[in-house]
Amino acid sequence: MSQTIEVRLRLPVRSQIKSPAFPYGVADIRFTKKADVETLPKVGETFTMSAGSLAFPCKVIQRTWDEHANMFIVACEYGGTARISQHDYLTILEATDWTPRPLL
Repeated sequence: MSQTIEVRLRLPVRSQIKSPAFPYGVADIRFTKKADVETLPKVGETFTMSAGSLAFPCKVIQRTWDEHANMFIVACEYGGTARISQHDYLTILEATDWTPRPLL
């Protein structure tokens, strides 16, 4: 039985990125997406997410229950690495299935 979660993705900062989809800077952004999963990922585990045709690893750094939303919020980072290609960053930034949210 699948379960809906909200994924909050942190990407490594790419200061040179400019995009019409997100014109006011990309330094402090989290990306969110609701996803159906068969098993709830645990802290430290890596699972696969997608943005358009790009599939990429997400490493879980925290998971919490949101009583108001009635779902788990899973905070992740991009594959647990400090580097991301410019192409992958732009793919996620401009994907319609991910919502960018500034931290300000």
